[in-house]
Amino acid sequence: MRKAPVWVVAVAFISIFSTQISFAAVTPGTKCSKIGSTATSGGKKYTCIKSGKKLVWNKGVAVVKPTPTPTPTAAPTPTQSVAPVIDYSKTYSTDDGYFNEFNGPCAFDDNPPEEWKGFHDYYYQTYRCVGQFKLGKYSLGNLRPTSALTPKSIDMNPDLCKIETPDSSNIAIGFERPGTGRYNYREAVKYPSPKTIIQLIPMYGDDTSKPSKTPKQEYAKYLDFIKNWIEYSSDGGSKVELRYPENYIKMPGNIGDYKVSHTNNWDSPEHKRFNRDVVTAVDSVINFSGANIGIVVVPGGTDLDVLKQAALGGLQTNEGRVGFAMSAYPDTYFNPNKTQFANLAAPAWWIHELYHAGFGLEDHYGDDKQNVNTEYGLGWWSLISPTTGDLTIWEKWILGFTLDSQVQCVTNPGTTTHWIAPSSVKTSESKIVVIKTSNTKVIVLESIRPAGLYYKIPKASQGVLVYTVDLNVKERDIGMKLVLPKNRNPNKGPFFLAEAPLRVGETINSDGVTITIIESGTFGDVIKVEKS
Repeated sequence: MRKAPVWVVAVAFISIFSTQISFAAVTPGTKCSKIGSTATSGGKKYTCIKSGKKLVWNKGVAVVKPTPTPTPTAAPTPTQSVAPVIDYSKTYSTDDGYFNEFNGPCAFDDNPPEEWKGFHDYYYQTYRCVGQFKLGKYSLGNLRPTSALTPKSIDMNPDLCKIETPDSSNIAIGFERPGTGRYNYREAVKYPSPKTIIQLIPMYGDDTSKPSKTPKQEYAKYLDFIKNWIEYSSDGGSKVELRYPENYIKMPGNIGDYKVSHTNNWDSPEHKRFNRDVVTAVDSVINFSGANIGIVVVPGGTDLDVLKQAALGGLQTNEGRVGFAMSAYPDTYFNPNKTQFANLAAPAWWIHELYHAGFGLEDHYGDDKQNVNTEYGLGWWSLISPTTGDLTIWEKWILGFTLDSQVQCVTNPGTTTHWIAPSSVKTSESKIVVIKTSNTKVIVLESIRPAGLYYKIPKASQGVLVYTVDLNVKERDIGMKLVLPKNRNPNKGPFFLAEAPLRVGETINSDGVTITIIESGTFGDVIKVEKS
C-alpha cells in the first residue's frame, strides 16, 4: 500500500487556509518597514521587498477566498480543506515561495498530467519510484539578499575557470580547447542545448504493433517534455524545433532481430547495422537538413523487447550528418517487468539518455555502493543519476544553458562573498560560483530549490550543493564528487545523500578553501569563500 505524499502548501496559497488580517490601504511601490513582511488590503496580499536601496510594497497577489461548504443544519459536521491543484504549465515568482508538495523524486503524484497518468501509476506500482513527469517553472522575483557582496571584477573572468579536458581523458565534464578535433566533435553532439532540432524517426516492422495513430499523436508528449525543459532551462534564450513524419515507415523484417540493447555501445556491430538499415529505409522520406538529434521509435503497444533504448551513433543522410541518434522504448507502459531498464521509457530519462548517447556525459553516482567511505560521486543528485533530478549547473554552463555572465570565477581565494540564484530558476542573475584550485580541478557551488526538474526536492534537501570537478580522474562516473557536511547522516532522506546541501550558518572545507553560507531565501544563497 503506497504511502501518501506529504503536502506542504506554498506561501502563495497560505491565505486559502488561514484567517486574513486586514491592514490600512496599501499602495504598491510605497515605503514599508521590514523585508518579507506582508499585509492584506483590498483583496490582495502585499509583500515588502527590496527595490534598489528602498523597502517597498510589491504589486501584490489576489487573495483567494474559500467557498464555504454547506452542512446540514440538523447535524453540523466539520469541513476539511483540500489542497489546491497546482498548474504546472504556469511560471510562478519565487517571491511567493516554492511548492513543497513532495517528499522526494520517487514520490507519488496525486495529480499527474493526464497524458502521463498511465505511465505514472504503473511505474509507481512496479518500481515504487515515479520520477519526474512535470516541470516546476519559476522566474526570479524581486526579493534580494541584504548581505554585502563582493563586486564582480576582472578577477572573476569566467574564462579562467573553464578547465580543459586533458588529452589523455575522454570524460565529458570539462571544456574543450577550440580548434581541436575533440572540440569539433563535442560541438557536433552538444545536444540537447538551447538551439536544437530533433527529428523523430518512426519505424515499424513485422514484429511491432501495427500503426494505428500518427507518430506525432503518440510521441509529441515526449518531445514536448524535452522542448519545455530546454526552453525553461535556457537563460539566454532558445530555439527548439521538433520534426515528425506524417506516418510510420516500414522496415523489412523484424526490428527485434537487430538486438538493439541499452547495454551495447553505439559502435557495436548490431547497432551499426541497425543504423545503416534505418537510414536506408527512411532517407528518401525524411529531410534531415539541420537536424542535431534523431530518435528512432516504433508504434505504441509494441513489446518492449522489440526495440530498447540505445545509443546509435551519428546518421549519414542525403542531407548531411546528423550528430547522433538513439532508439527509445515504445509508448507502452504495461508489462515491463520482463524487460531490463524499462524504466528508461519515462520522459525525464529520455533527456538523461540523450546526454549519454550524444555528448557522452557519464553517470554521476560513483561506484553505486551508496557508501560515503568509497567513491560515492554525486550520490543520487542531478539529472545524470538514478533519480533524474535536474542537470548540474556546471553541465548547464558547458552545454550553453547558463551564460558566462552568470558565472563568478574565483581563482585566488582571499575572502569574498557571493550571491547565486537557484540553479533551476529562470533568471539572468549569477547562478554558479566556481573556485579554481588547479588547471584541472574546480569546486562548484550551486543553489538548490524545488524548481525545474528538482520540483520534488523536499525542504531538507534545499541549500548549496558543493562538489568538485576533477579532470584528472579517468575512471567513469566519479569525476564529479560531493563535498559533504560533517553533521549529516548520509542515509537520511528519500534518496542517497539527499541532505548533502549546505544550509545557512554552516561551513565546510575543501582543497584549502572554507565555504560558509551566510544568508538564504527564496532568492537563493549568499556564500562566503575564504582560505582555510
